[in-house]
Amino acid sequence: MRPEDLTGPDREQWLSKPEAELRTLLEELHPEDLAQALNVIEEPDDVTRIMRALSVEMSAQVMERLSSDRQGDVLESVHKDQAVEILSEMAPDDRADLVQELPADQRETLLEHLRETAPQIAEEVHELSSYGEDTAGGLMTTEFVALQPSMRVEGAINEVRRASKREETEHIYYVYVLYGDKLVGVVSLRQLLLSEPDKRLEEIMETNVVRLAPTEDQEKVAVQIAKYDLSALPVVDDQGNMLGVVTVDDVVDVVIEEATEDAQRMGGVMPLEDSYLQTSFLTFIRKRVGWLVVLFLGEMLTATVMERHNIHAIAGLSVFVPLIIATGGNSGSQSSSLIIRALAVGEVRPRDWWRVLGRELGIGLVLGLALGAVGFARAFLLGTFHGSIALAVTIAGSIMAVVTLGTLMGSLLPLGIRRLGLDPAVSSTPFIASLVDVLGLLVYFTIAGLIFGISV
Repeated sequence: MRPEDLTGPDREQWLSKPEAELRTLLEELHPEDLAQALNVIEEPDDVTRIMRALSVEMSAQVMERLSSDRQGDVLESVHKDQAVEILSEMAPDDRADLVQELPADQRETLLEHLRETAPQIAEEVHELSSYGEDTAGGLMTTEFVALQPSMRVEGAINEVRRASKREETEHIYYVYVLYGDKLVGVVSLRQLLLSEPDKRLEEIMETNVVRLAPTEDQEKVAVQIAKYDLSALPVVDDQGNMLGVVTVDDVVDVVIEEATEDAQRMGGVMPLEDSYLQTSFLTFIRKRVGWLVVLFLGEMLTATVMERHNIHAIAGLSVFVPLIIATGGNSGSQSSSLIIRALAVGEVRPRDWWRVLGRELGIGLVLGLALGAVGFARAFLLGTFHGSIALAVTIAGSIMAVVTLGTLMGSLLPLGIRRLGLDPAVSSTPFIASLVDVLGLLVYFTIAGLIFGISV
């Protein structure tokens, strides 16, 4: 069976097979491929039939990969006992995320049944749900291998093997050494296998452990894992007690999520919760109209500036207005994109604003000089108004000033927004362009008035 068979016109033919045969066919698919197919099937009854045909283990793997809306539909359609079985097989962090995404009434009903049939899981869900979804605590899993410092290597290997066979740990990257509940060291699996069997863990463990607080933002978690080139990071409380582990696969999801949000914000769109095709028409309108209204009001200032200045007083001045504002917006967009990315990966911090100012000022002047020379040639040599040295100097000087202004605005505005504790991606490309448009026109008309000696 292929995933396309479940989304094509022959789906009913496949689903009409005996349940045992259907289960065998479905479990030939990778859980990710099956989840993608289920996310696009519009008939809820067909999704239910497929999920009921799967084994509990496969159902849990597929459930972890479904969209939040589809997860809710599945849990609503299956029996409560089956829902509990599926949740019991899921990774703790994915299980908590799923429960948090459910509508309030469905969540309370499910949690009540969990408390009756699986109180330990209910308590775990409650604990993990107490942390913000976009924090280290919200990302962590409570399944990890924890051993005492006095345990010998041979015993530790046997314990890792036992925990793995019983699926008591999500990943085996490291063995965490705890004194009571307090994290005192970590041993990598490689180090464990290469050490002498009779050595104690306290003799081989790394005591300088990189750790996370449960409240740390998910972006910082991703930066820390990338910085130290680790496969997992422990999460500890203020007393140093081990709470859980954030693994690299969760961080990959964070990176994709954050990059998607930043790309959408930089395009002037509020972040979407679902994929493009799963987002409703009204949601698109709501997510896009706000910024468009703000940008429209900003561009109205451009019209106001042009109304207040007599651009027809000098022949040819109005011809170059689109050139001036577009050049300033382009340079500002370039700088903002570079700085937003640098902030995201930790290359630049708000306190580095003076260094950024110096670099972008020099860059803006050089770029402005280069573009100004092209603008001078265009105004002086070509068109209806060729030969006007005053007009050519006005255009060249304006371009140089506007490009410099654009690079400074595009680079410093994201730093200022981050200083306020906000996401710098909100200083989106359209926002920078609109702001530079207005300031660029003011600069243009000011320079023109000075050179021609009249009020423009």
